[in-house]
Amino acid sequence: MYIASDLHGHTCFSDGRATPEEYVAFRHELGMHVIAIADHDVFAGVRRGAAAAARARMAFVPAAELTSFLHFGTSEAEQFHVLAYYPIETLQGAARLEETYFYTRGLRVQAAWRDFVLTWLADLAADDRAAIDPDGALERLAPSEFPALQRMIDRVVLMHRPLFERFRDHHAWFWNGEGGRALFGGSPEDLIDAIRADGAVDVVAHPARYRDKARTQQILARATGLEVYTSRHKADVAAEFRAYAVANRKLWTASADDHQNARYVHPASGTPVVTLERILRRPLPLGVILGGGREMRREI
Repeated sequence: MYIASDLHGHTCFSDGRATPEEYVAFRHELGMHVIAIADHDVFAGVRRGAAAAARARMAFVPAAELTSFLHFGTSEAEQFHVLAYYPIETLQGAARLEETYFYTRGLRVQAAWRDFVLTWLADLAADDRAAIDPDGALERLAPSEFPALQRMIDRVVLMHRPLFERFRDHHAWFWNGEGGRALFGGSPEDLIDAIRADGAVDVVAHPARYRDKARTQQILARATGLEVYTSRHKADVAAEFRAYAVANRKLWTASADDHQNARYVHPASGTPVVTLERILRRPLPLGVILGGGREMRREI
C-alpha cells in the first residue's frame, strides 16, 4: 500500500522560493496526505510547515537534507546528500526538535552562511556593494533572518544582475571550500551514523546523481533507505533503484525534490506505508491509508 506523499522539497530557508505555508498549501491542493520540508542542512521552516500541515489535517515529517562529501578537498570532490527524517514526537513540546544535534548544526550553518555572504559583499567594489545592499540592512540581520541561498540569488539578480554569474560561481565555496570542511567535510557513512544517533531515519537522496558509482553502492548498502522516485530519476532508473530496495530490504521513498524553479514533477508513486510508519514511529490512521491507497495506485 502506498500513500500520496512528498518527503523531499525545499523552501525559502534554503534553495527554494516558497514559504513553508505556500509549500504545504500546494501539496494539500494536490491531495497529499504525508509531507516533509527537507531544506538543506537547516530546520528553519519546519515548525511553520508543521503548523500549516496541522491546519490542513496532513501528517508532517520533520526533516532536512544533510550535506556530506565524497573525496572532499580533491579534484574528485562531490557533495553527497542524505535525508534525515525525525519521528513526529520531535515536534511535541517546546524544544525537542531544537535539542537535536542537526538542529544545532543548522544554526551554525545559518551563521556561517551569513558570514560568507557578508565577506563576499565586503570584497566588492563600493558601487557594486551599494547596489546589492544600499542601506547596509544585511549586516543588521541575525543569521535566522538572513536571506538563504535562493533568496540571495534572487536579490542579486533583481538589484544588480551583472553580479549574478560572479555570485553563482562563488557561492559553491561555502560548501566546497576549506571553510565548509568542519560542517560538511565528513563522509556519508559518518553522516549516516550521526543521523541515527540523533534519533532519525537516514535515506540517501537521489542516488543516481553521484558520479562515483562504486562509493554510492557502498553507501546504499549501509543506509536504511533510498529515494527511489524523484524528479532526478527517469522511469527506468527509478525501477532499478526500487528493485534494489526491495531485494535488499531497504526503506524507499517517492518525492519531488521541488525547488519551485521549474515545473513541479509529481512523484510517480506514493511512499510505502511501512516506510512512513517507520519514519513517523507510529501507525498511520486507517483513513489516511485507505484514502492514500486509492489515490496512488498509478505507479510506474
